[in-house]
Amino acid sequence: MKKIIALAVILIGAASCQESQKIAFVDSEKVYEEYQEKIDLEAAITKKQEDFKKKTDSLGMAYQMEAAPMQAKFSKLSQQQQQTNPEIAAFSKKWQMIESQIKAQEQSLQEQLDKDLKELNTNVEEFIASYAKKNNYSFVLGKNNSGGLVYGNETSNITETVITELNKAYNSKDDSKTTNSETSTKTEESDK
Repeated sequence: MKKIIALAVILIGAASCQESQKIAFVDSEKVYEEYQEKIDLEAAITKKQEDFKKKTDSLGMAYQMEAAPMQAKFSKLSQQQQQTNPEIAAFSKKWQMIESQIKAQEQSLQEQLDKDLKELNTNVEEFIASYAKKNNYSFVLGKNNSGGLVYGNETSNITETVITELNKAYNSKDDSKTTNSETSTKTEESDK
């Protein structure tokens, strides 16, 4: 633990010795609220969802209109007779196919939505990174619920150094445990 704290102090000291860096932040929620491409995407999604709902509602009405006379016609048949009736089987098969087409369309709409949102996020991140580089920002932080770095100058990235040093500290701690357990094992063997 002491090694990790010492490592953190050294890394903070090294970071503070670097030249002064330009840092900014972006209110991510506001950017997404006011970004026109996102507004247009939401409008297009809403329109597609409304059109899809109209289509499924009209199919539901058609099903009910077609099913009502069949129910009246075949309601007096036994369960077994209904299951073996070719007219009922054809009706069921037809609507099962329509239902699976609706599910496929619904899945396709969801996949397109996910793709569009991912592309939108990528465009925003690339724009912010480009803007930061153009205006000589070392870091752009994101102001949002989770907080986070939106852009960071690669020369200031100490991730690999921290990983290396943490692994060294962990391995040296692991080595001391191994040495202690080997010593205790040897002691136990000599006691026998």
